[in-house]
Amino acid sequence: MKRKIKTLFMTVGTEINPKSDVEGFQILAKGIYSSIHKIYPDYIVFFASEISKNVIDYVKELFEADDDEFIEGQDYEIVLMEQVDNFNSCFEAFEQKIWQLDIFSEENYEIIMDYTSGTRTMSAAMACCGMFYSKDLITVSGDNKNGIVTPGTESLQYQNLYKVYDKFSLMRIRNYFNANRFYTASEILENIVDENINKENLLNLVKAYYAWDNMDFIVAYDYLTKVNLDGFELSEIKDDLKTNLKALGAIVRSPHENLKNCYILASLINNSIRRAEEYKYDDAIARLYRAFELIAQIRLSKCGLISSDLDIDVLLEKNVNQEFIDSLEKTRVDGKIKIGLIKDFEVLAELGDDLGLYFAENRNKINNLTIKRNNSILAHGLESLDKEDFDQFEELVENLARKLDKDMDKFILQTKFAKFDLRNKMNRL
Repeated sequence: MKRKIKTLFMTVGTEINPKSDVEGFQILAKGIYSSIHKIYPDYIVFFASEISKNVIDYVKELFEADDDEFIEGQDYEIVLMEQVDNFNSCFEAFEQKIWQLDIFSEENYEIIMDYTSGTRTMSAAMACCGMFYSKDLITVSGDNKNGIVTPGTESLQYQNLYKVYDKFSLMRIRNYFNANRFYTASEILENIVDENINKENLLNLVKAYYAWDNMDFIVAYDYLTKVNLDGFELSEIKDDLKTNLKALGAIVRSPHENLKNCYILASLINNSIRRAEEYKYDDAIARLYRAFELIAQIRLSKCGLISSDLDIDVLLEKNVNQEFIDSLEKTRVDGKIKIGLIKDFEVLAELGDDLGLYFAENRNKINNLTIKRNNSILAHGLESLDKEDFDQFEELVENLARKLDKDMDKFILQTKFAKFDLRNKMNRL
């Protein structure tokens, strides 16, 4: 296994007047020298101003006093900082070195960042940069006099940032949850270590919506019933979660078939809207097409008819035109008459149903929309659909859905996924 190359980043700053005695530089050098000997890095990157780089000469003298070599380019390098009080400039300097020695390098570097002796701005920028790239952060503590740690009292303090990392993880989880990337959210959850955060509760939440997004209603309901709605992580969406749970409960447990089917239809419409929000219009329209078909199937079922095995006797009882029945009989295969979306609505029209009549009245518009869908890359063609195509299809499907059931707007609202308010920066946690 390749040995890790331990690289130490060190800020070097001083408020000492360069025209004064060198004692202050020497004191800083001793502190830096002590830190180096506690870590034993293979390589050091000093970040220093034109003035403070003089401190490194005294560090070199301390190595030489111990009969040791400290060679620039071999043991260390100096990165000159032109704007030591400019946060962005400092951050970019540290970041550039991390990319050079870690991300772009084939070597196995372990980077440790000591931000003790820089200017306040340098220290803040290094701490932020180390946190951003998940590097070990250390400071040197000890007896302090005039802002300088007294030689011989130094001790290294590794900064445990798990609470900060967990807070950032929670923010990312909320963002991914809102973006319907539930699997990614569950992966990030595994990295949270703060025991005050109920990981299992959040995991049940993302698993519930992952299953629901895949139209697996039973699994979604099971997970959502396990979510503690009183958890502080979920306080802002508690009411929406209750609404969603009620909708899933209707799908899974309601004895009323029509109510169950209407909630499924509403879930499917919302599913298509989520895909459109991700600019996946072909996928979105494919789901709308299924919703379009489901609307007719739900209404046919109320008439005692099934698309996959149409009962001609029911049509005869309802005095449907014999010529139309004869045309259906010609499609009988293996004893069954199976009809698709267009025929579904034609049957409804023959029955005098308002959905079928709406279909007949808007036949040309609907044909144009279905032709576009059929030419889609996700159907039978090679074309890509766009937002305008989706908006037109969505309007058609929602109009039909409202004709199917007067409460459809309520069903769509209740099956709309809960969303976190991303303006909340987690500062309350």
